[in-house]
Amino acid sequence: MKKNSFLLMALLTLGLSEVVLAQNTHFGDATHAYTLPTFTKNNLGEPVLYWTEKGDDNILALYFSVSKNGGRSFSDKKLIYLDAGLGSSRLMRPKLLFKKDGTMAAIFSYRKVVAAPAAPSTHEGGHGNHVKPETPEPRPKRESQIRYTVSKDNGNTWTNPTSVDSDTTRLIRGFFDAVVLPNDEIAVAYLKDVKGSTKHEERDLRMVITKNNIFQPEKLIDPVVCDCCNISLLVDNNGKLNVFYRDNNNDIRDIARIASSDNGATFTKPEILRNDKWEIKGCPHSGATSVATANGALITWFSGANEQSGVRLVDENGKLLKVLSANAKNGQVSADGKKGIFVWEQTTEGGASQIFYSKVVSGKVLDDQLVNGSDYGQNATSILINGKLLIAFEVAKPNQRTALIVRVVE
Repeated sequence: MKKNSFLLMALLTLGLSEVVLAQNTHFGDATHAYTLPTFTKNNLGEPVLYWTEKGDDNILALYFSVSKNGGRSFSDKKLIYLDAGLGSSRLMRPKLLFKKDGTMAAIFSYRKVVAAPAAPSTHEGGHGNHVKPETPEPRPKRESQIRYTVSKDNGNTWTNPTSVDSDTTRLIRGFFDAVVLPNDEIAVAYLKDVKGSTKHEERDLRMVITKNNIFQPEKLIDPVVCDCCNISLLVDNNGKLNVFYRDNNNDIRDIARIASSDNGATFTKPEILRNDKWEIKGCPHSGATSVATANGALITWFSGANEQSGVRLVDENGKLLKVLSANAKNGQVSADGKKGIFVWEQTTEGGASQIFYSKVVSGKVLDDQLVNGSDYGQNATSILINGKLLIAFEVAKPNQRTALIVRVVE
């Protein structure tokens, strides 16, 4: 039994299987915290799980693992990158992409860790001669980058991470998403500080796209947007690139969409997906997630609108399919050729959270289902493989390190 193998413990009475990381010595290190689980598929259509992991040294690591049998078990984990500056925000989750030839690309936020300057001396020579303290150095302007690294040998080795943005100005870049385009190039959309802005936070929407695997100069695709909400990129079943993001029109902060039919060369004008007319003088720190289905896209996000406030699920035309109760958050969607899956976390009366999901078939949302054994679950991700639903989530129990669980729902 390999120490890092992700083995399955059958829970036959629940009709479930599970893989547990960090709660059993065979699955991980119980002294580590596991966060931001995310499912994707590789170029062979196999499920891939990736996540971040932190130990006592506060060095954050990004790992991935592949399942060769539809999620019944996962391979030994492989390291992508580790650094204290690696981003771990729910609004800026790392992204792992697979190109047609199996080339892997990991995109993640990065903030250089700068040591605090030493305090200036207030005397010299030990003679009690007080010296006026030096004027402290001004704090450097906040900066965060979006970096990427590539592997051409199934994740065994990775290139040195570099910024996707060739602009070297110290600015915040974040809240990004990334996707492989139909022409096998990679697009990354992100929010970026507006140069010279006098506001506390003012960002616009940018995109960079590779050409022959090299990121080209960024392009501005919307100059006025909500400044701290995550973006969702989606290539639909017709090969169209969709960008879902929270717009800002005089503090009306609804979800907008722009689309490109030429691999990001040109875009349509922004259109509000659904006119919730949510007015808020500040950023909600909550964006959209989306997925392509046989019947069009599914998109979910939170809105605090006066009518039907809460996490909503809509189709690609903005038609409202479902609104969750006020104690639900962090919606996520996945799909296969037959149906969609809507997953979220919901806070119980006792204050703990649990993971729920609903199937979406032919544009209709079926009854809510509780993921058994998901107490204290949060930040769920899902994927459909050969008719099976895989759901991974963090388990954040009081006074314990955050663990990670994978459920296979038959």
